[in-house]
Amino acid sequence: MKLTKEDQELIKKAESMVNPKNVVGGEIKEVGSALITKNGKIFTGANLDLYTAVGFCAERSAISNMVSHSNETRIKTIVATGFGKIMPPCGCCREMMELIDKKNREETYIILSKNKKLKLKELLPHSWL
Repeated sequence: MKLTKEDQELIKKAESMVNPKNVVGGEIKEVGSALITKNGKIFTGANLDLYTAVGFCAERSAISNMVSHSNETRIKTIVATGFGKIMPPCGCCREMMELIDKKNREETYIILSKNKKLKLKELLPHSWL
């Protein structure tokens, strides 16, 4: 599916979150994410790539911000950028999107490149819920 102007703005928001920094236990902010909820609110997040596996992905950071700062659980569209490209969500992030709201499976779009997006169900074809 072709990207909209809203999608392009979401990509810019995700890119604005990228500001790599070395910390004592690894690297942070190598990947940024932005999502827009079904009600039009935008939330962002950055990754934490830490040595002891206590870090997490930028998408989970954005989702955590959504849950922490609103009552929303339905994601309209989400994107992650880092290392000069748009990145698909890992399996854990895909699962989290479905686990916080089952409707996300059918309704959430994932931006995969500058000109392509798919629904979550296309990236997570077999639900175990």
